[in-house]
Amino acid sequence: MLVTGASAGIGRALARQLAVAGIGVVALARSRERLEGLARRHPGMVPMVCDLADADALGPLADKVLEACPALDGVIHNAAIQCDQRFDDADYGDACIREELHTDLLAPLVLTRRLLPTLQRRERAWVVTLGSALAVAPRRSAAVYSASKAGLESFSRAMRLQSRGSGVRFVHAVMPLVDTAMTAGRGSGKISPDDAADALLNAIARGKHQVYVGKARAVPWMQRLAPGVLAALMARS
Repeated sequence: MLVTGASAGIGRALARQLAVAGIGVVALARSRERLEGLARRHPGMVPMVCDLADADALGPLADKVLEACPALDGVIHNAAIQCDQRFDDADYGDACIREELHTDLLAPLVLTRRLLPTLQRRERAWVVTLGSALAVAPRRSAAVYSASKAGLESFSRAMRLQSRGSGVRFVHAVMPLVDTAMTAGRGSGKISPDDAADALLNAIARGKHQVYVGKARAVPWMQRLAPGVLAALMARS
């Protein structure tokens, strides 16, 4: 199983829980030091350093993943960055847009395309994308992140239709506020990365394809019954 963003937060919790369960993990992130520390505690885990914002690195990265794990049976696209800035801020420029879009949307799409032939040869395989309620109720200071999450959810839904009849399951998970570096100083009632990872893995094991974790379970209901309230809540998050 490939887990992106595995050096911290939900990704680290996912990689750790999978390894404890005896599942082989390719743990990918930008921080070599954190990855190697994680791998030392979990023999058999393969640490792999890459910056997903580097579009040119994605093809070679997919090749390295398959070299390390020829029988790859799953990908969890967890890595994401969020620039907490207005789109018209003077210091928010083209480079910031590319970094967010490449990490949050382009990388999951390109890696899925590159790894899909291998996944399709497995009797059962998974492609899991981690989303956010911001896909349907954006934050005013996270326009590109919100757009990326909307695109990621749409991609997962489209691929779910395309993969009918195959062994590849596309799962999309909408997370609540999780206590990570990205959400520092925002909101209350956050859940721990371990609890988020545990809920996600249990939902996947139960065969869920659209997963809402914790407080995010209210999102589809609010979207139907009180979209204005949901938008107001997310705008303040």
